[in-house]
Amino acid sequence: TFQFIKHDTLPTNNSICYNCFVSKSENGQVQEMMKINQKYKQNYQMLLFCNKTRLLIEYNENNNTFQFQKLPVCHDMKPLFKCAYVYINNVILFFGGWNINNVVSKSVHKYSIQEKKWMTFQKPLPSPLRDCVAILSEDNTYVHIIGGVNDGYKSMSTHMKTEVREWLSEEEMKKEEEKDSDSEMNKIVKKKDVKNVNVEIFFVLFVFD
Repeated sequence: TFQFIKHDTLPTNNSICYNCFVSKSENGQVQEMMKINQKYKQNYQMLLFCNKTRLLIEYNENNNTFQFQKLPVCHDMKPLFKCAYVYINNVILFFGGWNINNVVSKSVHKYSIQEKKWMTFQKPLPSPLRDCVAILSEDNTYVHIIGGVNDGYKSMSTHMKTEVREWLSEEEMKKEEEKDSDSEMNKIVKKKDVKNVNVEIFFVLFVFD
């Protein structure tokens, strides 16, 4: 269910459209936190990238207030929007895009949320692309870049597949592997708990019979 929270104004003079908007917390972590204890309210952090706008948005649920912090700008992609993007392990990867001079890009950029640093890769996409969509595979090992428009304003029905490890550092990949390992352990623990519950229920039914 959607709920109106508050009306506020973004600190920018740019129009916001075709933007990158992500939550800083992993969806699974947020859901788990809400399940554990719903009575404790918290701060939510979101990131917004669009054209020249780079913002960290923090929402305080207790006070119902928004705070905005400007983030560093990558000069190579300063006027860029209509990018495809994925968020993985505190890193956002940007693919392609379009600028105000009607130039379609084939560059790939990375923003580290923890370090607040940008990086432009030497290896670009095979061709310029905008208005495309990027999604992660279920196991977070591949990025799929689908569709889009090329520099000739022609709609593309392409599907590119690239390995995540090509764009993340060894340290970032290690964190991702640790996260996957923790996730698998949680699944095993939950399965064991389910089995224990089933055994207890069977025993109780047997006694009453």
